[in-house]
Amino acid sequence: MGVPIKSFKQTNLYIKMLLTFTATVTLLILGLSALLYHNYVRASLANESRKDTSILYQISYSMNYMDSLAQKFMSSAIVGPHVSNLLYNPNGDKMLLNNALRNLDQLVVTTDYVHSVYTISIPLDRITSTENGGYYSLKQFYDQDAVNLLRNWDTQSSTTTPIARKIPGPNSLTRVGNVYTYVLPYKTSFEKKPREAVVVNIKANVLRELIASLNIKTSVTGNDIVVIDSNGTVINHASENMFLRNIRDEEDVRTVLASEQASGSFKSNIDGQSYNITYVSSETPKWKFISRTSYKSFMSPLNAVKSSTIFTSLIVLLLGLLFSYIMSRSLYSPFRRLIENVRLKNDELERKQRDQRQSLKNTWLKELILGIKDVILKELKSQKAELGINIDLNAPLRMIVFRIDHYPLFLDRYNERERTLLKYGIANIIQAITSAKCTSDVIDMDTDKLVLLLQCSESDNEQEQGIIAMVQSIQHSVCEYLHFSLSVTISEPIESRDLLSETYSDTLTLSLYRLTAGHGSIITPAYRAGISGSPLSFPEAKARLLLDSLKLGHIEKATRYYYEIVESLKGTPYETMLSSFMHLMFMISSSFHSVADNNNPRISGVFRTFYSEIDSFEIIEEINQTFESLFAEISSTIDVMKYNKRNNITSRIKKMIEEQYQDKNLSLNIIADELQMSKVYLGRLFKEATGKSVAEYITDVRMTRVKELLNKNNLTTKEILEECGWEDLNYFYTLFKKYFGVPLSHYKISMKNDSELG
Repeated sequence: MGVPIKSFKQTNLYIKMLLTFTATVTLLILGLSALLYHNYVRASLANESRKDTSILYQISYSMNYMDSLAQKFMSSAIVGPHVSNLLYNPNGDKMLLNNALRNLDQLVVTTDYVHSVYTISIPLDRITSTENGGYYSLKQFYDQDAVNLLRNWDTQSSTTTPIARKIPGPNSLTRVGNVYTYVLPYKTSFEKKPREAVVVNIKANVLRELIASLNIKTSVTGNDIVVIDSNGTVINHASENMFLRNIRDEEDVRTVLASEQASGSFKSNIDGQSYNITYVSSETPKWKFISRTSYKSFMSPLNAVKSSTIFTSLIVLLLGLLFSYIMSRSLYSPFRRLIENVRLKNDELERKQRDQRQSLKNTWLKELILGIKDVILKELKSQKAELGINIDLNAPLRMIVFRIDHYPLFLDRYNERERTLLKYGIANIIQAITSAKCTSDVIDMDTDKLVLLLQCSESDNEQEQGIIAMVQSIQHSVCEYLHFSLSVTISEPIESRDLLSETYSDTLTLSLYRLTAGHGSIITPAYRAGISGSPLSFPEAKARLLLDSLKLGHIEKATRYYYEIVESLKGTPYETMLSSFMHLMFMISSSFHSVADNNNPRISGVFRTFYSEIDSFEIIEEINQTFESLFAEISSTIDVMKYNKRNNITSRIKKMIEEQYQDKNLSLNIIADELQMSKVYLGRLFKEATGKSVAEYITDVRMTRVKELLNKNNLTTKEILEECGWEDLNYFYTLFKKYFGVPLSHYKISMKNDSELG
């Protein structure tokens, strides 16, 4: 009996439907997986480029910061007569030259990032170096390259451009140093070549250590960060051996040098491997910062996803063929599961994008505030929508800088994750309070700073009062809920986004006056009116009185003079206050260096710590506490020194008396002459230490000897007097009775009776 034709056709149609359904599902999975893989690859590459660009901008910013510190150091070095003396004074006045070189060396020692400083005077044929404190002629100087830099100097050269060099040491035992050299020429006229100059060598290791630390953070072998100049020469690298090596012929370096864009990224092949090359540029100097990131570092997870997807698709195809009959009866079920799977993956992707959005927004606004990036109007609109920026950067703004008070304690008390969460909490409080009345965005600027960009509709006067009220509310809420104190600095109105970087720098500088305003302060632009435009001269006379009081042990007077100096500095620029405190500390360290070096190493530690951490003091009370503790330490040390000196002198006097008591002329005058000291001072010192005068102590020693001679020897009274240094017999009898309570004859009888009884 055959199979009905209708049933056969239904079965054939059914099989076709099964095969079509299975193939469709498999192709759909493969297509969706390929699309997701492509999107993952593109997103990962873009994210890697953004991360590398951010790191390179950090290095570029650090380079600019290093250059700024170098410029400030050169400005500090040329202030005063020391450099001029080294450049222009002849060799005759060695004391003046040595003092000038010592002061210049002290400035170098207290500045970690400076390797060494030279002063070059071609007319005097003299070069000085702080590296070993030596004087050289032009031909004998160990760093001839520095001499050639001055000789080849022309009017087009710039003192602000660092020159990468390897410099030799003063002797064969000294390692070659990698430095950036600044040449500051002293010219008598614009047309002539300079014949005198100050050469400052900045340690290249400062930037190298940052690059090395960022390389370590990537934790992937083969990734690399390199800094080159316009000629393709390596200016800095995690490996010191790469310094000044020319890599212009490498393919990726040629591409970077040929590019006219300030930053970018591209794919390149290095040693047979694919690398993502990211670069940024700096205007001054014209350096390129290049990051080489191996595709393996971010493509490995994606390749694993690709392999697993293909394997999964094959399994689905086999299972589809195997269970096609069962699946065909519920066609909707596979589609439903597929749609749900796609939806879950899409939701996961959106969640990841949401999590990254706030971070990307913060980074974008921070780079805009720091002046790292500049955007056109079209990009500004797209970024505002994409990142969820609230404020209109084309409209007037106000910038408010919040700084966390007691920041060193904040670092010690919390780990990195806890600090991030706490700063996120502070940012949320700021956003919640300000968004009620104004449009605002909060940016985490790292370390102790958060920036609020604010947009209000009130008039200037109402806006100023409203901002202060909001800031006070923020301070109160942060203190109540998170137990932190915030100091706040409010900027002038910002009319253009092009002024954001300048305003941030200006507001940050104004925030430094927390030193005098104190923790929890609100510093407004009106605060500038109370700051003197020109720095006041340092109160040298008052400082001398302070030093004299310390030397005399009058700690109360010294403290009073110190606070008078502090009072005179109020209202002066921040830089003047810091330099005045450093100058005062230098005067104290110069006056008491022997006390610190020989008697109390803790004092030397205070000096070194103060010089290195002067910028980290938040309020002036912290500086005051440092000086008060130092005064107490110095006073205590001097008291100990005086006590030791008094004991030493007393011991010497006792020893002299015990050795010379037989001398009939022995007296305070003889002892004072032998010790070459004032007899009045010597007598008072001995009396205070022993409770007896020198004469009384001489008598004690002699009487002790008399008693010994009477007890042990059958000597006559005259012989005893000769042995003990007396001449006057009558005086001796009187003194004996007074000292022992009985006459000499009675004493001898009692001794004789005691001997017979014994």
